[in-house]
Amino acid sequence: MTEQLAGRLMEDENLSEVLSEMAADGAGRAKLGQVVAAVRFRARLAGRPDPVGPSCDAVLKAHRRATPPSRQVAAVDWEQADAAASAAASDGDLRGLRNAAIIATMSDALLRVGEVTALQVGNIETLSDGAATLTVRRSKTDQNGDGSTLYLGRPTTLRIETWMEAADFAGTDMTDGPLFRRILRGQHVSAEPLSSRSIREIVRSAAAAIGIEGASGHSLRIGSAMSLVRAGASLVETQQAGRWASPLMPAHYARNEIVARGAVARLRYRAARV
Repeated sequence: MTEQLAGRLMEDENLSEVLSEMAADGAGRAKLGQVVAAVRFRARLAGRPDPVGPSCDAVLKAHRRATPPSRQVAAVDWEQADAAASAAASDGDLRGLRNAAIIATMSDALLRVGEVTALQVGNIETLSDGAATLTVRRSKTDQNGDGSTLYLGRPTTLRIETWMEAADFAGTDMTDGPLFRRILRGQHVSAEPLSSRSIREIVRSAAAAIGIEGASGHSLRIGSAMSLVRAGASLVETQQAGRWASPLMPAHYARNEIVARGAVARLRYRAARV
């Protein structure tokens, strides 16, 4: 753990994010306890206040109530996300088109589940080349609400436009409000956004449809971090893309990709080039 990283983890909000992501990734109570103990020890050595505050307490309390996962959450990388989105859209019905747009958006922007449910139609701005920018107004690491501007590729933008056109956003005066909405009986689109539980189930079902078991709402975020490092992104670039408070979590998720591009692989076996 570098001194800079240790310093970041000595802040309640940053440490709580790391603990949340570790819990989502399948870390057990003992592992979270080890991290908390290590950070507290460093804080005492540095003469700093206890880093475990209200945010960390809430994460630890929620994790104690939950049943620990028996294994690490499955990752869904870029190629698998494309396959899952294509499979979801293959029937051409409203749910499939919506779910395909959700999967593609989460993969491109490394979105958390809560960020997906909060997306508004006005958060999308199409660019001249057919791609788009996506504004996330608030996230766990943006407590001031300054927002983050993220990139969506042309295929993802097209999936969003196809969903909105099929749902007749313009004709039903839904040009404002939630981007991803509930679909009622009779293929009627509700004005209400999807719940976090629904987003998690959409990702899980879409991943299972292409043979990936054990996926969760976190899987696309993990898989995109792995794909970024595999494609040559640095840990800092990956951290920025996923809006993590520190490089600890992307380094954990992409540990195999990092090793494959490390000194031994590059210099002894030429297995990867930076």
